[in-house]
Amino acid sequence: MHSRREITNLNALKNDFTSAESSRRHFLLLLSSATFALGNPNTAGAAAVASPADLRKLQIGHSRVQYLLSNWDTLTETCNNKAMSNTEQKQVVRTEGGGGGFCDKTPLIVQEYLGYKSTEDPLFKADKLMLKAVSLVDESVMDAADYVDLVERYREKADQTSLMAYTSSWGEANPNGGKEVVDEYLERTKDEVKETERLLRSIIGALKLEVLPPSNKKA
Repeated sequence: MHSRREITNLNALKNDFTSAESSRRHFLLLLSSATFALGNPNTAGAAAVASPADLRKLQIGHSRVQYLLSNWDTLTETCNNKAMSNTEQKQVVRTEGGGGGFCDKTPLIVQEYLGYKSTEDPLFKADKLMLKAVSLVDESVMDAADYVDLVERYREKADQTSLMAYTSSWGEANPNGGKEVVDEYLERTKDEVKETERLLRSIIGALKLEVLPPSNKKA
């Protein structure tokens, strides 16, 4: 049995944790409000709200992530590729292909679908766009604080996924690397993409947006 002092200490720790979590959620809400104001400096004291075009980017970006997962092997491997630069050659793993050719593992394609390669990608800096939509959250699904927390989790997971894809791309060039290493990292990257897609789907659900079918289109 716990002594009275132990129980008091346990309760204090619980209260401290609850207070810290509440403070963190409050900070995220304040941060999102500051983001709105900075995004619309011409409107004094008013929050910048995501436009229909902004929300459409989230839908299309999610559609592209679904497409990536549905066509994973095709998109993360190219066969009989054209001549590559020295850097590109170090970031792929050649495997035997049909007809005496070869195939290249291309993990960096993942970054393209998550918005880390081009400012034109629908998910480029998607977390900032998501924060602009906080006032549009359907409170029957979740409250604003939970939504902002969800956006933060998405940002962290997307960053982690992009880093994992980059790590995979150097799997053969690194010491003790090889095809097996790249295959292992690429499979772990796929798991990260699945979690990223799940979080993105939850955000779309909180905004009451339609989930589009998988597609490779950027617009």
